[in-house]
Amino acid sequence: MLKRYLTSALALLASLAGSAQTVYFHQNFSQTTGLINPQPDTGQFSHVILTAPALSYHKFHKGYMELTRSRLDSVTGGIIRAMRATPFSPNPETLVVRVTFSVEDIQAHALNAMYLYIGEDFNPVNNSFPGNGLMFAKCSINFLEDGFNIKDLETGRVSKTYPEKKQVTLTWVLNNSTVPLVYHMNATFDEETAQPGTYDLWVNDEAVARNTKAYPGTPAYSKTKLSNFEMRFRNGVGKIRIDEISIDDGKPKPVAQKALVAPNPAGRDRITLSAKGINAASVRLIDINGKVQPLKTEIAAPDKLNLKPLSPLASGIYILQLQKQDGQKQALKVMIE
Repeated sequence: MLKRYLTSALALLASLAGSAQTVYFHQNFSQTTGLINPQPDTGQFSHVILTAPALSYHKFHKGYMELTRSRLDSVTGGIIRAMRATPFSPNPETLVVRVTFSVEDIQAHALNAMYLYIGEDFNPVNNSFPGNGLMFAKCSINFLEDGFNIKDLETGRVSKTYPEKKQVTLTWVLNNSTVPLVYHMNATFDEETAQPGTYDLWVNDEAVARNTKAYPGTPAYSKTKLSNFEMRFRNGVGKIRIDEISIDDGKPKPVAQKALVAPNPAGRDRITLSAKGINAASVRLIDINGKVQPLKTEIAAPDKLNLKPLSPLASGIYILQLQKQDGQKQALKVMIE
């Protein structure tokens, strides 16, 4: 029970930090049917194309998508294309793409085993390489003798090498607007900025490419340059497991009157919480071991609560979990001196 409190509080903190105004695509494969539609909703691919389905194929499992290639040559062995060729709507000026995956098995190593593309006018019928004129950015997954890594194709930089079956998250922050895009990798990271006409590429907490020039080659600016997404598995022999894909505009939802702890760090005997409309009975203070600390709640003002632990708190980090009267939930990190 105690661990459940901490887990739910941390999950809430992460979800609040990562929420976005517009979600273009999100799939965690909690279901295995209805995932492909030429007129997709936010949980569907527009196309999954197999050029040699007996040799290169996909399968939706409960909780993940599996991509398999069994022959090295891309012509006879086939390719797999999982894509959103139907333009995202409304048209995005910025995108944050997160792909959580692992390379489960490598039978034949190959550079650029799987490509990931962001661009426009991707053709689900023509399986030839899309030209640079259609691209905003592209990267790839390399199959190596000792594992796999991720390569930024504009700079040539690569991530560290990961062993087979190691789950990683690729995060791609792309800015086609005229103003900087401010983002946080997660709740514990400092503020990051992607400049106009550039992108950042991360693997887990590792920055592979920062403020990298978009538009490979010299194509003209296009306002729809972030409207399509594709994963193309065309080289190497092995299996890739996709656990989750999310694509959003990277802009956090406006939250009116977030609750605030001030001062923070707080004292061992009192925490002051400022916000209107807090349901005092919902307030929970949880230590790093998942234990809920007993509190006495006092209304100090219409927009302020004093939280008094029944016994002095030990120094360290705590999670404060609460719910407002409108149902909005929030979790805050509190430092106790």
